[in-house]
Amino acid sequence: MAAKGTAWWENIFDDLRPLFDMKSADTMNQVRFIIKKLDLKPGSKFLDCPCGIGRISLPLAQRGIRVTGVDITVSYLEEFKKTAERRKLKVDLHHLDMRKINFKNQFEAAGNLWTSFGYFEKESDDFLVIRKIYQALKPGGRFMLHLINRDWIITNFSPNDWSRVGKIKILEERSFDYRTSRSKGIWHFIKDSGESSYEVTIRVYSYHELVRMLEKAGFADIEGYGTTKEEPISRDHRMMFIIGTKPKKR
Repeated sequence: MAAKGTAWWENIFDDLRPLFDMKSADTMNQVRFIIKKLDLKPGSKFLDCPCGIGRISLPLAQRGIRVTGVDITVSYLEEFKKTAERRKLKVDLHHLDMRKINFKNQFEAAGNLWTSFGYFEKESDDFLVIRKIYQALKPGGRFMLHLINRDWIITNFSPNDWSRVGKIKILEERSFDYRTSRSKGIWHFIKDSGESSYEVTIRVYSYHELVRMLEKAGFADIEGYGTTKEEPISRDHRMMFIIGTKPKKR
């Protein structure tokens, strides 16, 4: 289990690292979609918060987009930096809790991607992340929130799942609290060297809840898609891409 006094998201990501390799097949479709929907061009400044190992931001940087990445996991930032240096790409990386970023009117676009949202015990902290990203954007800047769809979870709920990544077996045991809309569970990582386990709780949101949260933060012209093919959000689509714009000053 996580060390006493620390949150699950401060510890789990080193063990989760192999899952990013499983997502590689989706990466380029997502990159093209992000470029299109956030209107990114060479020279645009993009905030990736949290950025992980740079799965999305490295391809963006290769296209001339000026990337700033924020993450809580030191090993991810180190890997991101080494890959960028090997590819001779300039990136600006910060070891920070995403609630504590303090950028002001600096970016043409921002992303919170691959269900990196809903981690905190208080929903006010989830809202704080959105508000901080709103502040980081220039007027007219666009933000993409990419995360799992609560309505899909309800339709397809499973109390446990096994998966394998290389030599690592992963068992997820979970329950769903309908009162708080939280997915609660234990993730077991079983390796030749032993087993590590984490208690995980994520507040999962429906599309309409996120629209209200984005509007409360100040975003306008909010769009939502269930796939990179721009299909509408529904309970049949596991993920959501929700995009809002920071209004231009009048």
